[in-house]
Amino acid sequence: MTKLQLLFLTFLLCLGCKKDHKNLNTDDASAFFDLSATINKELDSIQMISQLIIETPDKQQDHDTNDSITRKISVYTENIINALIESHGKTPTDTILTILKRLDNSGYIPIELYKKLSQEDFSTEIGQKARIDYQNYVKLKEEETNSLKPINLLDKRLSLHRIIENDTIILGDLLLEHKGYKVLDFWATWCAPCRSFNTKFQEHYSLYRNKGVEFYGVGIRIDSDNEREKFLTAVKNDNTPWKQFVDIDNQIYTLFNTNTVPYQVLLDENNQVIKILSHDINHELDELLKNK
Repeated sequence: MTKLQLLFLTFLLCLGCKKDHKNLNTDDASAFFDLSATINKELDSIQMISQLIIETPDKQQDHDTNDSITRKISVYTENIINALIESHGKTPTDTILTILKRLDNSGYIPIELYKKLSQEDFSTEIGQKARIDYQNYVKLKEEETNSLKPINLLDKRLSLHRIIENDTIILGDLLLEHKGYKVLDFWATWCAPCRSFNTKFQEHYSLYRNKGVEFYGVGIRIDSDNEREKFLTAVKNDNTPWKQFVDIDNQIYTLFNTNTVPYQVLLDENNQVIKILSHDINHELDELLKNK
């Protein structure tokens, strides 16, 4: 993520907070102030640290610096999402939903927040629109999954580069090594939610691995020596217990016809696509495995 992207995100969110604050009545203002202060604190941190990004890194120390910054940004952005969830009941729901929409315009609502929302929360104009958007989001995810089922991931022409071992492996051979469910986690070094997942999910990995779910990290858009160095640095720093690979020429990622990252694909025992996972990956895997 470049400085320009970060600063633009910060500008939009701060502008949104100010607009929402101005439109609240006196009773709501004090409740909103705490949420606004929390979010602005994280945005200030993002803006400040983004100034340190080295735009054209040419040595390992530069890669290490940028990678450290991205990891910190992932923590700040995760804190914003958590603040929105925790503020339910303390802040007008319309405000929470409005800020969430500015963060992610897809219609997605974190499951932890969605479970808290009542009929009253959905009764306002903003609430009604948020529920419709969320229902459309779920429907589109289902349609997307159905459209991807014909993809043959056992095609011998599909291969991955093992970034640590520095060799190549056929994707189908890798998938056939594990008999249970698999998750292909497509990610990029500059993607803050991707880096957040690499860090946060480590404490849950062994639980799902023991229940038969294996994970494979797949780096995308790595089309130069510089990008390869950035990815290798990120892999070493994140130190995930699941293996990491490079999608050679983006040949596998391209099959899914998406530009989204992180993009996590759940495969069944027969290596067929059964779900495109979301930020609520723990909840979705728990639902899948609860009868296993």
